[in-house]
Amino acid sequence: DMVGVMKRGSVTVDLAAEAGGNIETTVKDQKIVTDNGVTCLGYTDLPSRLASTSSSLYSNNISKFLLSAGPQTTKEPGYYYIDHKDEAVRGMLVVENGKMMYPAPLPPAPAAPPVKDKKEDEAPVEIDYRAPYVSGAKNAGLLSAGIMGMGAVAPDAGFSSMLTTFALSNVIGVQVVLGVTHALHSPLMAVTNAISGTTALGGIHLLAHSTSWTVTALGAAATTLSTVNIVGGFIVTTKMLDMFKRPDDPPEYYHLYGIPTAATLALYGAGSLSGKFPQLDAAAATLSGLLCIGGIAGLASQSTARLGAVSGQAGVALGVASTLGHLNPSLGAAGTITALMGAGAVA
Repeated sequence: DMVGVMKRGSVTVDLAAEAGGNIETTVKDQKIVTDNGVTCLGYTDLPSRLASTSSSLYSNNISKFLLSAGPQTTKEPGYYYIDHKDEAVRGMLVVENGKMMYPAPLPPAPAAPPVKDKKEDEAPVEIDYRAPYVSGAKNAGLLSAGIMGMGAVAPDAGFSSMLTTFALSNVIGVQVVLGVTHALHSPLMAVTNAISGTTALGGIHLLAHSTSWTVTALGAAATTLSTVNIVGGFIVTTKMLDMFKRPDDPPEYYHLYGIPTAATLALYGAGSLSGKFPQLDAAAATLSGLLCIGGIAGLASQSTARLGAVSGQAGVALGVASTLGHLNPSLGAAGTITALMGAGAVA
């Protein structure tokens, strides 16, 4: 089709004729002329056919070069003009009037671009490093308030259970399965280790309603050792992430996330003590699970690793609080649990 629309007198040269050709009208080792006057060459021996042509082209260039200095240029018989400004002529000039002229001088370097004067009155742009942390803390507070509000208005346990399943399945499917940077494998394992320390919640269950010394001993051991796991895991994570910090890194304000965490714990405590919101415990447990999963997902990237560690800490704290609120242990049992967890944290 392309050959059919070409003008009369056009020529196609198929260099792939030996392998069958790239043009439909190509005939191997032949020259044909189409009905619309296009000449199609399918020769497979083009290198041997071009020997005379290449010699003619080369000799033509040399003759033009030599004649540029002769009478054909100057129009004066016997006068040969050597143009030093001609790069081809000057580059091949070796001796002139007994003087060595080779090598030719290098061409002058291009002029440097003019330097633009900086505006002295241009004020430097101030970067508010605190703003993204404030925004993140606000969003965390809104999310926490929303989930706690749904727990407060939940009609029954079935609704709370479905809310938990829905929230966790979405977060797990979208965030946690994402790839983790190789450099963050160790901090990720430390955070996972700390969150897995929520086995302390099982120990708290045993201690809250213990009926024998055996149950109390097992609960005390589980609570204490799991707390060592929790605190130690988060400390190791923080130290590992500190290894990636550079002196010129911008300041960080992750402590601001402690504000919504403390507010959520206070709201949960007040609501739980009032006894008016029976499904608040399930909502707090859901939020705790989301924070723990978000902590693991945050370790997938260097930019969110510290936020992940903070999220995991908040999730574990809320998990412990919601467990205590759900069990409603006696003052003696609550004191024992607090003392055991304190001992585990110090250890």
